[in-house]
Amino acid sequence: MDIKHSTGEWAIASVKGYLWFLGLNIIFCGWLVLRLFGGASLGFQTQNYTPALYVIFAFSLFNLVMTLKLGDRINEGLYQKCLPLIVFIFGLLWSIIFFNLLHDFNQPTMTLMILVMLLLPATITFYISWLLLALISLPILLVMIYCVMSPEVHFTLVQGIATAIILAVVMSARYILLEAYLRTQRSEYEKSLLIKKLVRLANYDTLTGLYNRHSLKEFFTQSTQNLEKTKNSLFLIVLDIDFFKQYNDIYGHVEGDKCLIQVSRCIEQSLRKASDAAFRFGGEEFVVLAVCDSMSNAVSIARRIQYALSSARIRHTGSSVSDRVTVSQGIAKWHPDMHLETLLEFADKSLYQAKREGRNRIVWDKNG
Repeated sequence: MDIKHSTGEWAIASVKGYLWFLGLNIIFCGWLVLRLFGGASLGFQTQNYTPALYVIFAFSLFNLVMTLKLGDRINEGLYQKCLPLIVFIFGLLWSIIFFNLLHDFNQPTMTLMILVMLLLPATITFYISWLLLALISLPILLVMIYCVMSPEVHFTLVQGIATAIILAVVMSARYILLEAYLRTQRSEYEKSLLIKKLVRLANYDTLTGLYNRHSLKEFFTQSTQNLEKTKNSLFLIVLDIDFFKQYNDIYGHVEGDKCLIQVSRCIEQSLRKASDAAFRFGGEEFVVLAVCDSMSNAVSIARRIQYALSSARIRHTGSSVSDRVTVSQGIAKWHPDMHLETLLEFADKSLYQAKREGRNRIVWDKNG
């Protein structure tokens, strides 16, 4: 699973982590300003130092407010597109501060301490994107390399090696965090697939792909509730494949399953809109729930199913009404306060009448 698909190329690990990173920037700046005022007797030249501190303080505060305002949308839109520039500005500003600490104040120990306190939170915040982590680290790294090589700066090779070790720790920490993140993402993805599979098993017939009998009641309840806002009615069509036992006896159960699948496709393609639904009720029996404004429209759906089956031309030499697979259909209209069981009972009566009258026909309550 590609991490870019779920987080984008430039992303922070979490809103809380980013707020923590910004808060630490503000704390570090405040601590360094207090240290400068407290260490005035040391003769520090702060004209090149304090402006960067104040800019980081203000920049961090601005981004803190923006993050609180955007919340979980921080990895979306314009702010997410500007994130590389924002992170690079932090890297540049801190590289200026580190240069002054080393060049003007000869403070390598403090520099290394702040480097650790800055890069570890940055790693925890930006480990998802190697680019963001590089944008904040590279300016600081270049300053450190320059200070090691410059004779004007009292930054020894040992201290330079310590910097390299810190960066190595940061990079290794990034890979450990990223591996844990990807493992979690894979686990969540597999869990999501499992939930979808279980939902499908609970609500759909595994052979035909239609809704199963278990989901009929839920769909019926939802449809009747929606009818309160419209002038339409709910109609239930019960379908039964004519002489299906003979079909299985002649062609076998494997071909029988194929026949059920083909009939299911014919039923599905005959439905008109999302408010209509088809169910495999059991064996060779199917149910259709349709929202229509009249019985004639419900009958039209049943006739489309007949036509679709006729066009499919599924051979059936064991049928006494046709040499092709046919269905008998019974239709009933729902009335307020009618339970699903009652509606099914009325539709079944129409279905049985269709069978008594010779099969391959549609029967409905003329008063519906």
